[in-house]
Amino acid sequence: MGSPRTTSKSARIASVTLASAFTLTLAATLAACGGGGGGNAPVSNTAKGTPASTSPSNVAADGKLHAACQSCSASDDSTYAGSGTGVWQAINPTGAALDVPVSIKGLSGQNVTLVFTNESTSTQTMSPISLSANMSSSILRAQSQSASTGAATTTSESPTLAAIRDFNYQGWTSLAKNQVAATARYSTNGSSTPSYQVGDTRTFYYADNSARTTTLEQTATTSDGTTVNLWVESSELGTSKISPQIISSLITQYAQSGGIYDMLVRVGGPLYGPNSQSSLIDGSHQPIDLVVMNFDNNGQPYGLLGYFWALNNFKTGAGQLAYSNQSVSLYLDSETLYLGGTYGMNQMLTTMAHESMHMQNFYRRSVLMGAQYAYEPWLEEMSAMMMEDWASATIVPGYNAIRDARFVTYMTYQGHGSYNCGLTTWTPYATDCESYAVNGSFGGYLNRQLGLSFYQSLLTNKNHTASIDILNEVIGNAQAGATVPSMLRDFASAASGLVPLSSNVSSFIMPARNEGGFTLPAIDPTALYNGVTRDLPSSVPSTLAVLGTFPVVRSHVSGTYGETVRVPVGATLSIVID
Repeated sequence: MGSPRTTSKSARIASVTLASAFTLTLAATLAACGGGGGGNAPVSNTAKGTPASTSPSNVAADGKLHAACQSCSASDDSTYAGSGTGVWQAINPTGAALDVPVSIKGLSGQNVTLVFTNESTSTQTMSPISLSANMSSSILRAQSQSASTGAATTTSESPTLAAIRDFNYQGWTSLAKNQVAATARYSTNGSSTPSYQVGDTRTFYYADNSARTTTLEQTATTSDGTTVNLWVESSELGTSKISPQIISSLITQYAQSGGIYDMLVRVGGPLYGPNSQSSLIDGSHQPIDLVVMNFDNNGQPYGLLGYFWALNNFKTGAGQLAYSNQSVSLYLDSETLYLGGTYGMNQMLTTMAHESMHMQNFYRRSVLMGAQYAYEPWLEEMSAMMMEDWASATIVPGYNAIRDARFVTYMTYQGHGSYNCGLTTWTPYATDCESYAVNGSFGGYLNRQLGLSFYQSLLTNKNHTASIDILNEVIGNAQAGATVPSMLRDFASAASGLVPLSSNVSSFIMPARNEGGFTLPAIDPTALYNGVTRDLPSSVPSTLAVLGTFPVVRSHVSGTYGETVRVPVGATLSIVID
C-alpha cells in the first residue's frame, strides 16, 4: 500500500525550517496507504459485520444521564465536584430519538462538551442543536492562526493507491491459482530465488507499469538471517541525490538488530515465507527489496512516499502479472529523501514500518489464513498506523506518528476537525472526514489503554472474518465488557472534551506505556504539538455516521448547566466538564 504525506496544520503554524528539520518532523504529517490494482472490481469501503454495542458497567442503558467515570469529578448523576474532570453518559436504548434532560450543578466557569456517538449499524438523523457556544477562546485562536496561514490544503487519494489497496485486500485472489497439495505447503513452490551482487542492475516496474533501471547499492542481513537489498533507480544516484549516506541510513535502520524489520517480526511474525499458493514466488529464503525510485519526477518531496503492492509477490505471467517484480518489496520515493532533508528521511523510516505491516498482514492473514481473513481497508490501515505508533520512538527518538501527526490532524482537519467520520467507512482526505487521522488516533487510544498483547492478538485473530467482529472480540478479551462502540465513545469524549492527561480519569486519558521494549508517549488533548489548538465544527450535520462522533461545546458555564438534548437512535450522549 502507499503512503502519501502532506503537511498538517501544526506544521504550517510552526515557524520552522529544514535547518531544524527534526522539530518539523514532530510537527507534521499525514501518512496514508493505498492498495492495488488492475482490472478488478473495486471493493466496498464500508465495514461488514455489526458493531457490538454495550455500555460500561457503571452506566445503565436506560436513556438517563449517569456519572460515567470513577474517582473523578462527577460526584453523582447531577453534581459536578467543582474542579477537575467529570464525565456523564446517557445511552439511548429506544427505537426513536430521545430527549434527555440534563441538569448538572456545581460549575464555576468550566467548559461543557457534549459528544454524540452513533453506535448503531446505520446513519442516524441529527436533530438541530445550538452551536452558538461552540467558540471557546482556544478555538478562536486556532481560527485566527488558520486565517493568517491560509486554508488547509485539500488532498485526495490517488486512484493508483486506491487500486493498490483493493488489490491487496481481495483483488489478488483473481490472479491466484489453485493451491498446491497440502503436503507441499512448506515447499518452495518450484521456483528459485535469484542471487544479486552489489553493483548489479535490475529492472523494477513502478505502480504505473513504467520500467525503471535500478542498481543494487547495498545489502544487509537481519537478525534472523533474511537478506535485505537496497536498490536505487540508477539515474537517481549521486551526492546531490541518493547519496551513500542516505543509502546507509535506510538499510541500517531497516535491517539492523532491533531495527524496523526486527520490530515487525517480534510483534507479528515473518513478513513472508512458505505458503500453499502455487502462483506466488518462492516462500523460502526470499530477500526483502527496498526499491528507491523517483515516483513522479516533479522536483518536490512528499506526496506519495511509498507503497507495498502484493502484485509483486506473484510470479510473472500474462496480463497484469507481466508487471510483477517477483519480489517481496517496498517502494520508496527518491525525491522525498534528497529534497526533504532530515524531515523526509524520518518520514520515510516510519513509512517503512507502516508499509511493512501491510506486507506482513498480506502474508499472515491473506495468504496463510485465507483471503476471507484479510482485514477490510479501515482495519488494515488502522493496524499499520498502530505499528507506526509502537515503533516510532525507536525509529525517530522523540517523535510519535500518532501523537504528533494523526491526532493533531484529527483535532484540526480543514478547520473543523475530523469528527463525524465513520470508523469503519474508509474515506481518506474527504472534505469533512480524514480516515487516516480518525483511525490512527483511535488505534493510538487502544494501544495505550489495552497494550501490546492486545495489538498482537488483533494481528493473529482468526475467529471471525468481518473486521468489526475481530476487533470487538479482541477488545472484549483485553477488557471485559468493552466493545468497539464503548471504546470509541470514551476516546471521543477524551479527545473532544479535552480531558487533560493530569486528570488521571481512567478510560478517558491516553497515558504513556512502556512494554516489550516499546515506548508509547502519552497523548494529551490539552497540549497538542507546537501549541496548536483544536478546531470545532461550525454547523450540525444532517446525519451522524455509523461509528461517528460529533462534539458541541458550551463555554464558561457557571452554576447549573441545564439543557434538554435530543439523542439520535442508537447513540450515546457523553458530557465532559473540565
